[in-house]
Amino acid sequence: MSANKIPEKKGVKVLEGFVIILFTQSLGTFLSDKYDLILPGNLTGLLLLFLALTFKIVKLETVEGAANLLLDNMMALFIPLNVGLITILPKLKQEWLAILVSLLASTIIVMVVTAKTVEFTEGRRKNVKLPS
Repeated sequence: MSANKIPEKKGVKVLEGFVIILFTQSLGTFLSDKYDLILPGNLTGLLLLFLALTFKIVKLETVEGAANLLLDNMMALFIPLNVGLITILPKLKQEWLAILVSLLASTIIVMVVTAKTVEFTEGRRKNVKLPS
């Protein structure tokens, strides 16, 4: 059997997807730090991955296995966050009112901005004449 005829293993495809995801995340962190971007590095990397998928630089099939694996195990990835939350519980008890007010205010702001955005885009869509 020649080297070209060997079937590619699923684990190799998943590993390749992880490498691409980690590369875009690392590149995003590097760019965010180097150029003092407003977006955090993780979000910049996610945006880079989105652009790579949109412009077909990266095929969806290449990262799909790794992304599904991450999504399937998402709860395990939140364990360190929850443990860290327990360690700052006394501070949360002390500042609960300020946290509650900021959560409510930010939720209301997001809802209003989303509603206004939908109104704006729907208004623009109604003004567009479709070809008949």
